Amino acid sequence: NQDSFKIMQYTGLKDKNGDEIYEGDIIKYDFNKLNYRIEFVNAEFIARRFYENIENLYPSEFDYGKESEVIGNIYENPELIKEK
Repeated sequence: NQDSFKIMQYTGLKDKNGDEIYEGDIIKYDFNKLNYRIEFVNAEFIARRFYENIENLYPSEFDYGKESEVIGNIYENPELIKEK
């Protein structure tokens, strides 16, 4: 069924292991060891994190690829973006 598939757009970035980063991926940032989900918002890719309903956005000028690792995606691993 075509409705069960979600197309994930490529960001043009790769993580520290050389894996491509796509919209909907979940990355772990090396600096703070926190998980972020990749979204396409206002014509740019961002890494977004929710903490107590406060949104933290990192603009595309910040190359989170080089200092991060893709650890899953929001469709197969939604538990990775839950706060502990």
